[in-house]
Amino acid sequence: MWRWKVGQTTNDVNVQKLIEEVLEDRHAGPERERMRIAVEDSVLTVRVDPALLAMILTQYIDNARKYSTPGTPIEIKASMSHGEVLFSVHDFGSTIRIEDRERIFDRFYRSEDLKDTVPGTGIGLAVVRRAAEAHHGHVWVIGGDKEGTTFFLSPPKGERRMH
Repeated sequence: MWRWKVGQTTNDVNVQKLIEEVLEDRHAGPERERMRIAVEDSVLTVRVDPALLAMILTQYIDNARKYSTPGTPIEIKASMSHGEVLFSVHDFGSTIRIEDRERIFDRFYRSEDLKDTVPGTGIGLAVVRRAAEAHHGHVWVIGGDKEGTTFFLSPPKGERRMH
């Protein structure tokens, strides 16, 4: 079992700059042209471990690239919502069955529909969930054949105290 504690590496992080850094580090050339960034406020910040948040966004974006229809846009958004910063990564391509939407965040689980079409271990989204939980945040996915698939992350804007 993974155990992360958010604390000494927790900082106020500019959301737009972090998203841009994630894209610069991993996504260049034609793949970068597919990426669309929409951040509600260019000075929006969130108190997180920047490495963990970058890892979550990287995993979401990598999955969007792997499972989306080639050449279609991948939208990365961030906005304030009810005291949390809401991140989303949206793509058009294969959809996730309703019965798999919680299970894909379980360690080693791979959707029956997709496990033979795209390589992977089923570990990435489990790590994403644990990293989100370390920030007292949540992860989830929605989607359908017509609207595509959207993965969400909602860490609180500031630090939450543990009781």
